[in-house]
Amino acid sequence: MKNIFLLIVLLPFCAQSQISMQAYRGNKETELLGIYNKDFSGKWNYFASATLAYDYKSRKVNPEVYQNLNYGIGRNLGVSAGVHISKEDIMPSVGLAYGKENEVWNISVFPAVTYSTKAKELGLGLYTLLEYTPKINEKLNFYSMLIVESDFSFKEHQASSQVIRLGIENQKKIQFGVGSNISQTGSNFETDVNFGVFIGKKF
Repeated sequence: MKNIFLLIVLLPFCAQSQISMQAYRGNKETELLGIYNKDFSGKWNYFASATLAYDYKSRKVNPEVYQNLNYGIGRNLGVSAGVHISKEDIMPSVGLAYGKENEVWNISVFPAVTYSTKAKELGLGLYTLLEYTPKINEKLNFYSMLIVESDFSFKEHQASSQVIRLGIENQKKIQFGVGSNISQTGSNFETDVNFGVFIGKKF
């Protein structure tokens, strides 16, 4: 039932036209990633990142959604409230939001205090998205992306992940290249690495 709920949450992102989509084929998982960032009238902003991953070994589909609503209080700075939903946990959060975008850089940073509904305790969380796309020539850009997520209780590290993409972007905002998905779990930072290739597009 929980997986069905998560899939329903993911569907609206696939229907949006102002979105960045990436398909990633790794040696351990295949993943579909969607990122949506929308400024509304006034100082409001909505940000969401959704993934749908298929694990080859377990043959299971793992949906996950990170989303928050932000209100600007200064230059590129705001307050934020959101929720991180996965098959393991539902974690509401409140914190700060920083966002900046130009022709080369796209930066979104969300440090927050979180609450684990599974563990029934508070913690600290961080979501960071960095994109760097400088021009190579009139037809192509260099494309790079880094997503960093970390969750800590006030006692120890819970989970972290890094999504890394390096490649080329053309004039139609289609990207392709190589990358890796890296994750660390627990206080011992047990690490798993998934190497692969990707193709994506910004609408």
